[in-house]
Amino acid sequence: MLAKVQSALAKLLEPGQPLLVGVSGGPDSVALLDVLVKLGYRPHIAHLNHQLRGAESDADAEFVRQLAGKYGLPVTIGSQSVAADEDSCRQARLAFFERVAAQTGIHILALAHNADDQVETFLMRLLRGAGPTGLSGMRADRQIGQLRVVRPLLEVSRVEILESLQTLGLSYREDSSNANRRFLRNRIRHELLPLLERDYNPGIRDVLRRTAEILRAEAESDSVAAERRSIRAWLGESVSFEQVEALRSLAVGDELSLSGGVIVYRDYDGLQKGSGPAPVVGQWPLNIAGETIIAELDAKFVLGAGGERFDAEAIGAKPFVRTWQDGDRFQPLGMTGEKKLQDFFVDEKVPRRQRNRVPVVCATDGRIAWVVGHRIAEPFKVTGRTRRVLAIRFEG
Repeated sequence: MLAKVQSALAKLLEPGQPLLVGVSGGPDSVALLDVLVKLGYRPHIAHLNHQLRGAESDADAEFVRQLAGKYGLPVTIGSQSVAADEDSCRQARLAFFERVAAQTGIHILALAHNADDQVETFLMRLLRGAGPTGLSGMRADRQIGQLRVVRPLLEVSRVEILESLQTLGLSYREDSSNANRRFLRNRIRHELLPLLERDYNPGIRDVLRRTAEILRAEAESDSVAAERRSIRAWLGESVSFEQVEALRSLAVGDELSLSGGVIVYRDYDGLQKGSGPAPVVGQWPLNIAGETIIAELDAKFVLGAGGERFDAEAIGAKPFVRTWQDGDRFQPLGMTGEKKLQDFFVDEKVPRRQRNRVPVVCATDGRIAWVVGHRIAEPFKVTGRTRRVLAIRFEG
């Protein structure tokens, strides 16, 4: 769990950035507070006593006060009588958080909504007839009024949170109203979702979370949605959401095997399908009196007829062509030192799958004189001291 939240926070906040954190005393907010402190944050805790459960609500507030003392953190605890429905409670909390933000000058608020909350919110809005925007669920980063609200736990399940608290030996408060089936969210949590998991799809929570994420991107018309649509149009609807996301995150040179033996890889031109050019390993002598054809590379070299010009004495009497090898180094024209050929390919944006098809012309002594199509080597350039020039033209 710690790694997930750390990854989420890295996208949302600067290290140690001042922030408020809403702490109810329940497992989610206690877990979030503990992770924030472990990662070097010193948040200002905010807790609103809704006065809905009498002594139990007062005990929650006292628990949060003691929790703040345990971590040595500042805390603001408010108290307000609120109507017993979710919308009223949410509006009251937001107004309270805005007051705390005005008092402290801190306008970033971390809330502990988790992956299961996202699923429950999706189903609540679906049952009420929401459109794509509503069904897109809660966002990890959103401006609400004067507050920037961040939710670092949206990829963390309730089970993961409870397991983490148990492992760490952290106590928390149980809200008895969470068992009250009068509230729609509780009926979804305790009745509908277990039914869907048991009788329809054990992985329904992940399915609904993914659906909310897809709809969020579509509703916002962002480039993520366009990229997802492009991949599906290219590979077909049979490609799964997980595969689409894996393809989107492929780094240059990485590949992914799909069903049916299809391989998708990313080069500098984007995603490509297929195995790519067949690897070639070999070495071929250059005919200094005419043409050299290398069928394996679909290449032809013509000596003495235009093309790149080299110092013939530096090249020597028996130049040859080969494919690149691990550890190859050469001194590119204009540079004072050598460079790994692999690093040179990276700088030149030569796709990894094509590098072993780039001909490398070598001098008689084996030094690289020309990375064909890219750069000749400094020691073989024509200078004022050159007595004889060798011209090599490449046709590929």
